[in-house]
Amino acid sequence: MPPHHWLLGHISLSASILGSLPPFAHGVYMGDQIRQRYPYLDSAFYLDTWPFGPLILVVLNPNMMYQLTQANQIPKDKGLRHFLKPLTGEEDLVTLEGVAWKRWRTIFNPGFSANHITNLIPGMVEEVKIFKNILEKYAEDNDILYLEEASLNLTIDIIGRVVMDHKFFSQTRYNELTTALRKQLEWCTTGMNINLMEYINFFRPFVHMYNTRRMNCYLSRELDGRYNAIQGKSDNQNKSVIDLALKSYLAENPSAIGINADFKDFAMAQIKLFIFAGHDTTSAGAIFTYHLLSQHPKILAEVRAEHDGVFGSNVHTTASILSSKPSLINQLPYTLAVIKESLRIYPTVAALRDGQPDFFLSSDSGQRFPTDQCMIWGDHYGTHHNPHHWPRVEEFLPERWLVPEGHDLYPPKNAWRPFERGPRNCVGQELALTEIKVMLTLTIRDFNIQNAYEEFDELKKNPKGWNVNGQRAYMMRRGGGHPADNYPCKVTFAHKRENCSATY
Repeated sequence: MPPHHWLLGHISLSASILGSLPPFAHGVYMGDQIRQRYPYLDSAFYLDTWPFGPLILVVLNPNMMYQLTQANQIPKDKGLRHFLKPLTGEEDLVTLEGVAWKRWRTIFNPGFSANHITNLIPGMVEEVKIFKNILEKYAEDNDILYLEEASLNLTIDIIGRVVMDHKFFSQTRYNELTTALRKQLEWCTTGMNINLMEYINFFRPFVHMYNTRRMNCYLSRELDGRYNAIQGKSDNQNKSVIDLALKSYLAENPSAIGINADFKDFAMAQIKLFIFAGHDTTSAGAIFTYHLLSQHPKILAEVRAEHDGVFGSNVHTTASILSSKPSLINQLPYTLAVIKESLRIYPTVAALRDGQPDFFLSSDSGQRFPTDQCMIWGDHYGTHHNPHHWPRVEEFLPERWLVPEGHDLYPPKNAWRPFERGPRNCVGQELALTEIKVMLTLTIRDFNIQNAYEEFDELKKNPKGWNVNGQRAYMMRRGGGHPADNYPCKVTFAHKRENCSATY
C-alpha cells in the first residue's frame, strides 16, 4: 500500500492528491494518481480512508478484475445502493442479487439485443436530427454551446423510446419526468463525501421525496396506459422495457385487473434505472469522442472518409440512407475503434463490490489480497491507464482495436472495461455504442466541434492550467464522470473538409 500514517491512515495522501486536481475532479482519478506517485503499486493496494469511509482495496490489474467480476459473483457495494435508493427505491437490476437478478436480467435482455437495437435506429435518427439542428444554430450564431446539456437531452430522448416506447421531447421542451430525474441525480450521494457538509444536508430527503413524487406520477400514468393497451394482446411484439415487464406480469397474473401496487413500484424503479443508466454515460462517451477527434485531425479525417465510403459524399442524404438501411451502422469498423479508444481514455464508472470473509484476489506475482470488510474498487480508469499492461497508454490510438492478436498494440485480455465484464456487465452496452455511432454518422462530416475552455475560463476568471493528465476536458463528479463544466465549445460548419485539420 502507499505510505501509511499511524493515525491519519491515507487521509493526508488523499487530501494531497485532491488538492493537486482541479475543483470537482472525479474520484475515478484517485487510484491512477496514487500509481503515478508510487509506480510499484500497479496491481492493487489498500487505501485507509477511516473515518470518512471503509478500507478500500483498489484494483488496477486486468487479471484481478477478471477474478472480481467474471470468475466470481461478489455482491455490489452498499454505497451503490445508497446512491441509487433515492432514484429506484429498494430494488433495481443493478443491485439485485442471485435468483431475482437473473430472472429480471433474462426478461429484459431481448430489449437490448443487437437485432432489436438495429431496428431502433430510424427512431434514433429522428432524435439526432433535432440535435443536429441545435448544432447548426450555434454554428450560425457563433455562440458558446455547452455540449453536455444538448447531448444529455438527446440521449434521454433516445432512451425514452427504448425503455418506454415513448417520446419525451426533452430536446425541444420541458418534460416533467426527465427534469425530475436529472434533478434527483444531482442530490444523490454514495455516503462517502469529501465535503463534510454533505453529511448534514437537511434539505436532501425533502428534495428526494419531491422529485420521486413527480417521477412516479408520470410513470404511473404511462404504466396504466400501456397495461390497458397490451392486455389481452398475445401477439404484442414490442420489446421496450415497460412492455417486457408488463408481459411478464400478465403471464404470472392472467386474471389481474389492473397492476398490483408492489409490481408497479418495482416496474417504475427499473424504468428510472434504465433511463438514468441509458443516457448519462452515453452522453459523456459521445462528448469525449468529439473532444478527442478535435485533438487528432488525421484520425478525424479517417472517420470522415469511412463515412463517405459507406454513405456517399452527400452528407444531406445520410439520415435517409441510414433510416432505410440501419444495418449500415455496422459497416463502420474504424468509427467503432475510435469510440472504443475514447471509452478507454475516459471510462466514466467503476466496479464497486463488497469484500467477503473467504474471498481473496491474487496478483500476477501470487500475492493474495484479503477482501473481508473492504470496499473493492475495480478501478476502470486506473486499469485503462496502467502502463504495465497497455503499450503507449496515454496515446489516442484507435488502431489498437484493429490490429491482429499478437501485435504490440493488441489490447490486453480483460483490460477494456467501460461496460464492465462478466454476467453483471452493462445490459445496454450495444445500445450505447450504437447511439454514439449514429450521432457521429449524422454530425461529424457537417461540423467542427472545438472546446472553448480558454474562453470559458477567462469568462469565469478560472485559474489557468486546470487539467488532469494534460486534459482540460477532465471528468467531473456527478455520479458517473461528466465532461468538465458541461463542455463549453464552439461549433463551425465543416464545408471544406480537406482543410478541417486546421479548424477542428
